[in-house]
Amino acid sequence: QGFEVHLVEKEKELGGNLRHIKYLLNGEKPQEELERIVQDVRSNDKINLYTQAEIKSLEGSVGNFKTKIATNGNEKEFEHGVVIVATGAKEYQPKEYLYGQDEFVMTHLELEHRLAADDDWLAADKKRPPKTFVIIQCVGSRDKERPYCSRICCTESIKNALKIKEFSPKTNVYILYRDIRTYGFRESYYTKARQQGVIFIRYDEDKKPEVSRNGRGLQVEVFDQTLRIPIEISADFVVLAAGVVPSEGNKSVGQFLKVPLTSDGFFLEAHMKLRPIDFATDGVFLCGLAHSAKAIEESIIQAQAAASRAATILSKDFIE
Repeated sequence: QGFEVHLVEKEKELGGNLRHIKYLLNGEKPQEELERIVQDVRSNDKINLYTQAEIKSLEGSVGNFKTKIATNGNEKEFEHGVVIVATGAKEYQPKEYLYGQDEFVMTHLELEHRLAADDDWLAADKKRPPKTFVIIQCVGSRDKERPYCSRICCTESIKNALKIKEFSPKTNVYILYRDIRTYGFRESYYTKARQQGVIFIRYDEDKKPEVSRNGRGLQVEVFDQTLRIPIEISADFVVLAAGVVPSEGNKSVGQFLKVPLTSDGFFLEAHMKLRPIDFATDGVFLCGLAHSAKAIEESIIQAQAAASRAATILSKDFIE
């Protein structure tokens, strides 16, 4: 829209979590689109890009903010009319189910990286492909520490289960879940997974699955609510559907801008329905995983909304 932008990026590269997403549920590959957007940002003369940057101070009010940052050993200060908070979030690092103790226990992002890097990984030995994957849901979500649902984990599990079946139809895939929450039209992929032989076993929060090592690999025990008996599964790989946790920097950004966080550590909008992109502080807007756990398309729509809201202020010469 012709306005100058100062883009303050904490990491060395642009792209955030999307750098780790290799394919989508509908088969699209987002890396090409991400690369195009990064090139657009770097080549746009109205965008001032600062990578490996940290905010040192941020003061002022709507139409009259002043920010000081440190980037690559240098300090820089600039004035701006609005602020858009897009600090993202990250994948929960599990402390349970032998994660970090056994190389065959991994998160979905690690599994996705492996599947994307090597198409023949599952069928590398045609005579003996890996026999069994066990995917455990609600790891780091919907518990006492983080009571919220991370929303994308069920979809991610079904996406990777279908990819495993695509590469190696004979491989067994079990998904141990509390509730399947493939909201919206993603429900059709849940049906597709069942049709392709993915086995879903429901467990109760009070009787979580147990993962142990045995002589041949991993052993998963889960209490089947339908059969009312414990089931033991010998697994080649255990995949953890790790939840979405807020960025550590949210608290300091919130203090700089004098905007609130939820009890879960995400940013709190002014009103869920009437002002879903705004903060109570005028001239400050939010989008993406900084706000809450959400899918890629929802983050994109919210980013477009934040840009639109920002333009309503920037397009004016004066504000009373």
